[in-house]
Amino acid sequence: MKKGVKILLSVLLVAVIGLGGFLIFKSTQGISYDITTVTKMNNDVEIVAEDTDSVTLKKTVDGEFKVLMFTDTHLNGKKEKDNLTVSYIVKNITEQKPDLVIFGGDNVSSGFNKKRTTEFAELMESLGVYWAAVLGNHEGKGFLAVSREENVEIFSSYNYCLMRQGKKDIDGNGNYAITILNNDDSIKEVFFFMDSGSYMTDEAKAEYGVTDDGEVYDGVKTSQVEWYKAKHDATEAEYGKFKSVTVVHIPPYQAEKEYAESDFLYGEKREGVCESGFDSGLVDAMLEKGSAQAVYFGHDHVNDFGVMYEDVLFSYIQTSGYGVYNMETKFEAPENEWIQGCTLLNIKDDGTYTAERIYNHK
Repeated sequence: MKKGVKILLSVLLVAVIGLGGFLIFKSTQGISYDITTVTKMNNDVEIVAEDTDSVTLKKTVDGEFKVLMFTDTHLNGKKEKDNLTVSYIVKNITEQKPDLVIFGGDNVSSGFNKKRTTEFAELMESLGVYWAAVLGNHEGKGFLAVSREENVEIFSSYNYCLMRQGKKDIDGNGNYAITILNNDDSIKEVFFFMDSGSYMTDEAKAEYGVTDDGEVYDGVKTSQVEWYKAKHDATEAEYGKFKSVTVVHIPPYQAEKEYAESDFLYGEKREGVCESGFDSGLVDAMLEKGSAQAVYFGHDHVNDFGVMYEDVLFSYIQTSGYGVYNMETKFEAPENEWIQGCTLLNIKDDGTYTAERIYNHK
C-alpha cells in the first residue's frame, strides 16, 4: 500500500473515531439537574377514566383546581441554561403546588435529545404532579432528535403524564382532551390540546391556498378541528354545558390581526406575532361550540400579552426557557426586566378562573 493511501486511511479512521466519540457524547447529554434533590408532592387528584384521546381527572377535595403552565423551555443541551430553566420549573411547581402542570411546546429541543426528553419526564415523575404537554415547532428538529411521534410516546409512558397520542386518522401528534371533575362529579373544566405542527409542507400550502414559497408556520388542520367538534359534542352529551380552554403552541391565524386592533388586557408585544399561516376554522369552531374561555399559546419568546377575540381570550403563556433568544439576548435587558416564568390558573367549581403571571426575576 502506498504511503499516501495509508496516511489518508489513517486520517479517515481518526475522523470516524472522533465523530463516533462526539455522537456518543452528545447522545448521552441529559438535562444536568440532580433529580434526587426533588421532593415528591402530595396529590389530591385521581384519574377516573382514560382512552386514546382523553383523560378524565377528579379533584378529590373541594376547592379550586390549580393549573400551572410553562412554555418554550427549550431544553437544548446547553448545560448552564438548561439547569437554570429546570431549577425554576421545580421552584415554581414546588411553591405553587398545582394540581396539573402544562407545557406549551418547544419543551425539549435540538438534536441528540432522547436522554434529555427521558430525563425531563423522569423529573416530572419525581415531582409527583400530573402533567400534560403539546408539541412545538422545534420538536423533531435537529440531528438524531426524537421524532414528534416518539416524543409523545416517551412522555405518555410515564404514570403522571396525561399526554396522549390521539386518534391515528387525524393530523398531528398529541391531540387529546383533559376533563376535570369536581369532588361531586360535576364538570369543572375541559382542556383541549392540539398539535400545531412545525412548518407547512407544499401539500398543505396547496390545500389551504397559501402561495408563499418560503417557510410558513404550520397550524391546527381541518381534521383536528373536526376532532375538536366531535369531542366537544361527546363531552357535552355526557356532562352538559361546560367551560373550556384550548392549548396550542403556534398562535392561531387570527392572533396577528387581533393584536393590531385590540387593547391589551395585560402584557406587551415586543416582537412580531408568528401565527399560523392559514385559517383551518379552529377559532370559528371554538366560537360555534360556545364553551371556549381562552386559547393559550407560546412560540414568540418575548411576547406576553393577552387580548380578547370576540368572547375568547387569546393569550401567551409566560415564556420559561433561558437557552434561546429572550429579553437578555434580544434587547440586552437587565435581569429585573426578564420575563421568564409561568402562568397560573385558579379554576373554580363552575369553570371560571382567575389567571396570574408569575415572573422568575420580579
